[in-house]
Amino acid sequence: ESLRKTLEREARRLAEVYGIVMRPERKSQFYAHTKDGADESEWQPLIEHLTRVADYAAEFGRDAGVAELARVAGMLHDLGKYSKEFQARLRGAKIMVDHATAGAKEVIQLFKGTPQEGFAMLLAYCISGHHTGLLDYGSPTDLPGSGTLTARLKTEVCDYSAYKSEVDLSALAFPKYLPVRPPEGKKEKMGFSLSFLTRMIYSALVDADFQETEEFMQGKKPRGGHEDIPTLRDKLNAYLRQFENPTSDINRKRTETLKACVEKAAQRPGFFKLTVPTGGGKTLASMAFALNHAAAHGMKRIIYVIPFTTIIEQNAGVFKEIFGEENVLEHHSSFDWEAKGRETAEQADDRTHSVYAKLKLAAENWDIPIIVTTNVQFFESLFANKPSRCRKLHNIAKSVIVFDEAQMFPRDYLRPAMSAVWELVTNYGASAVFCTATQPNLERFLPAGTPVTELAPEPQKLFDFYKRVKIENLGTLTDDELIARLNAHKQVLCIVNTRRHASGLFRMLEGEGNYHLSTLMCPAHRRQKLAEIRQRLENGQVCRVISTTVMEAGIDVDFPVGYRALTGLDSINQAAGRVNREMKRGISEMFIFEPQSKFIGKRLPSYLTQAMEVARAVLRDHAEQPISIPAIEAYFERLYSLQDPQAFDYKRIMECFEDSEGKFEFAKAAQAFQVIEDPTETVIIPFNEEAKNLIEELKYTQYPSSILRKLQPYTVSIYQGEFEALSSKGVILTIAEEYAVLNPEHFDEYYSPDTGILVPESGGGEGLFF
Repeated sequence: ESLRKTLEREARRLAEVYGIVMRPERKSQFYAHTKDGADESEWQPLIEHLTRVADYAAEFGRDAGVAELARVAGMLHDLGKYSKEFQARLRGAKIMVDHATAGAKEVIQLFKGTPQEGFAMLLAYCISGHHTGLLDYGSPTDLPGSGTLTARLKTEVCDYSAYKSEVDLSALAFPKYLPVRPPEGKKEKMGFSLSFLTRMIYSALVDADFQETEEFMQGKKPRGGHEDIPTLRDKLNAYLRQFENPTSDINRKRTETLKACVEKAAQRPGFFKLTVPTGGGKTLASMAFALNHAAAHGMKRIIYVIPFTTIIEQNAGVFKEIFGEENVLEHHSSFDWEAKGRETAEQADDRTHSVYAKLKLAAENWDIPIIVTTNVQFFESLFANKPSRCRKLHNIAKSVIVFDEAQMFPRDYLRPAMSAVWELVTNYGASAVFCTATQPNLERFLPAGTPVTELAPEPQKLFDFYKRVKIENLGTLTDDELIARLNAHKQVLCIVNTRRHASGLFRMLEGEGNYHLSTLMCPAHRRQKLAEIRQRLENGQVCRVISTTVMEAGIDVDFPVGYRALTGLDSINQAAGRVNREMKRGISEMFIFEPQSKFIGKRLPSYLTQAMEVARAVLRDHAEQPISIPAIEAYFERLYSLQDPQAFDYKRIMECFEDSEGKFEFAKAAQAFQVIEDPTETVIIPFNEEAKNLIEELKYTQYPSSILRKLQPYTVSIYQGEFEALSSKGVILTIAEEYAVLNPEHFDEYYSPDTGILVPESGGGEGLFF
């Protein structure tokens, strides 16, 4: 028996190396999955599915330190399929069977009254929710059907005891020690750490279940083929050799910063910050640190988290050029297809036997070595409860997470967001780098005494060196006054706070060389326009750009003069980074104005108006040097001091995880953690022939994951009211039952080459997309 198990392990190892899907020779009367039109002999034996999912889950959970717990979850997750009723349904019986509750009940029963009982409760969340999502614990009085874990554990299920003929649960092993420690070592703060541990186990389980099922259906491994971190580090270091002998002062200073970051890469994993003024080369410097740091410590991937989708497009483009497209994934915040149809499908999938329906729910799992994503995607995923969004979490363990423009962390969620980052660094082997020109003192949201290492050499001296813009406050300007000023400049950038204001001003501009940028344009469209803008700036042609905040940070353009509607000082600083970026003009001007406009709604979000008030005061107090570390520190100190401490967790998400015995509220927290409050819908745009061809493929494929990845540059997020208004006009098509596409027949009518998708004026909020 020992020899047989050894040979089976070696066979599985070789199969993994060569991408072979193993099939046991012995017959089974119990099956996990069928194939349309396939003979029963080609169905997947249930014991094969359980064993392979357990192996995968253990593998996926290894970096997170949850391999043993994930293996147990994998072996138990589908025990309910051993019931006669489920097997009859696979053969066509029209009956509903809850197959996920059985494994949760079994793990609780197996370890009741033992030292492992606490682990069993965590696994019960994962197993019961492996299709429908992590549940709230509920209360002892909850009745079956009320949708909590307590209710599920009371639910009567079909007899699944036949599992004993194939599965030996006596061999299950839990870890001897809890693999996490709470903040400051305090037991009363253990709740959040335990909830995060549950998420990691759940992530490993659902990703294993998705991938194993996909492999069975396709007969091969659908993923992989990426280069490792040391290889990518070498590629980057080879690319950076072109900067070894800079000829200009600004490039010499950028190279100094880059070398300083590489020199500190050997430091132990932990918390870091990189404080570099805009235009100081922090993108390459932070990536150089991240890759050299990851290679030095055996870490698995780089996750580059950015506030704006436009920066994703630019940075991902640079990274793809250096590392190869196959090694870089840009994952936009809206591209999870989580709304309406997906949620309904996930809730129903627990009782359906359609494996194809399950595969349609397959989402990103971040198995690529370099991920470029948004704040919204990153943080909402950390607090999500649905399998499609949680499956990526285990791949964040042992990663270097670079938070570019860290001042853009969602302020109303700062406490839970920073608690999650602390967990990733402290308990899951990650490193975090807070990278920005305007450091927001995030240390105050970490446990007392948490060390944060500065990577930049003498940040204040860097600010002194990079001073190239003078800030002038113009006070209130009407739209006509603003447009008159803009038309007087040959080349000028104007950034405003809402997309409605931007599009309204754009229509008022005169002459040629005028551009508009906002999130109503798909990424491929914005990329095209940015290329035109850069070319006109370089050629000295007329170039006037009116943009929303998507232009504000990280976009590599160099205007001679800029205008910025009053906003937070951090945003003003970032906008100034698009003016005189290469320091070719001595000192340029950045004008701040308070708009008086018919294009602005009566009520802006409170966080924006508060930031404007604080910025107004700091601009007055630091009129000589508003772009300086003292001004930035004063801005954030005043901004944070104005807030009630509860304002940094205004949805009270941390309260969902205070119980140290595991009585958590996963579903409640997921519903509450919504960085963009107004519901949005994602629309695929048939922007060019590539997009149209991919849309055709998506209509008919049973394996949409790879096509969805390729379609990301052709998507736009709009408010739900706007989406419904367009749908009522027949402008939106639904393909493959859940993906919304702008009808090609109406493309010219509803998609402008200047401003993107044309939406009704009253369809939603003020367009504050990040």
